[in-house]
Amino acid sequence: MRLTLQRWGLCVWLLLAPWVAAAQVDPGSAERLLRKSGLWVQLDGVAPQVRQGLLDAAAQSGRAPAPADADRLRAAADAAYAADRLRAVAMRLLSQELDGTHLKALFAWYDAPTGVLMTRLEERSSADPRDTEAVMADGAARWQVMAAERRGHIDALLQASGSVEAALSMTLNTVAGVRQGLAGVLPPGEGPTPEATRALLAEQLPRLRPAFENLVRAVSVVTYVEASDAQLVEYVGFLRSPAGLHLNDVMQRVLDAAFLEGATELGRRLAPPAGTPA
Repeated sequence: MRLTLQRWGLCVWLLLAPWVAAAQVDPGSAERLLRKSGLWVQLDGVAPQVRQGLLDAAAQSGRAPAPADADRLRAAADAAYAADRLRAVAMRLLSQELDGTHLKALFAWYDAPTGVLMTRLEERSSADPRDTEAVMADGAARWQVMAAERRGHIDALLQASGSVEAALSMTLNTVAGVRQGLAGVLPPGEGPTPEATRALLAEQLPRLRPAFENLVRAVSVVTYVEASDAQLVEYVGFLRSPAGLHLNDVMQRVLDAAFLEGATELGRRLAPPAGTPA
């Protein structure tokens, strides 16, 4: 439905803000929808991607962590973004946010052949063992030789799913979430506030958009390579339907909340141990 979670791991610093509402869907239906949509499986890959993204970012900055610090970083990412932890948050918020009147249409889509195929393709993409640079290179090469009509279907899918905007928003909120977690354990006034961090990042989003567009498009080209043009059109139709629009909106808030919580916990765990300089 959106850029698969594994590939958000490249930017690793991605995700959101909590939302509160009255419960509308029973937990059993919420879990069933998470499983059928593929999100249940995709959450398995978040911790490894965050972990690797943090290590890659440190290496690219020229400040690769010492072995002991790298081990601490890995443990922090694995705990903060544990699949069971993220699923619990997603289940709770989906139950609160989803309008139960859409369930019949949603399950009809996910039980239909095209819905089943799209979930399978997205789950497989999230488990792709290649690094993101390799996937992007594959997608870019395929895009160059792709027929204009097929390109139009891919772009329509990206627009209908709101993948680029979601990735940008999630990036901003995840960085702020880590800062929020750090703020809870560091001395007052130590470093920028979460609000200042969010404002600084918001100023940078227009500059980041082209890179995110290229990332999302390339990954989508690879993800849906086995889908026919007709199936892509059908998928876009679902995403633009009342049920699809509602689910996409709710899922974004669910993901935002789950990952903000993960980022905040990561910030707490990455704070300097007691008795060491910050």
